[in-house]
Amino acid sequence: MDMEIQAILKPYDIWDNDVDGETNLRAKEALHDFYKTLLKRKPATNYEKDNIAHFRYLHFFVEIKKAFEEEKYLRVCNELLSLMHYVPFFQKRVYNNTVKILEIFLQIEEDDRC
Repeated sequence: MDMEIQAILKPYDIWDNDVDGETNLRAKEALHDFYKTLLKRKPATNYEKDNIAHFRYLHFFVEIKKAFEEEKYLRVCNELLSLMHYVPFFQKRVYNNTVKILEIFLQIEEDDRC
């Protein structure tokens, strides 16, 4: 796994999000940094066959979406780290959905992309 992108989120890996508002906003900024760094990476060109739980990555996106809607940015960081740990993160189906969900909830316009 890519340690650089994990390191961006690791300081904000707190699922219960029981922190002050300033820390929560710093986690949101870390998500912006994560997004920018992620765009510098490319999705895998080879398909990595997964086990029977091929679509388990979708569960993480449901949880990420809920955390974004609740503005719990540390929880988003936690769910992204879990996603990276449990599924082949750079597979196109995961990578592209990660980029898209970050663009939607961080309100990143095409002009703002790196």
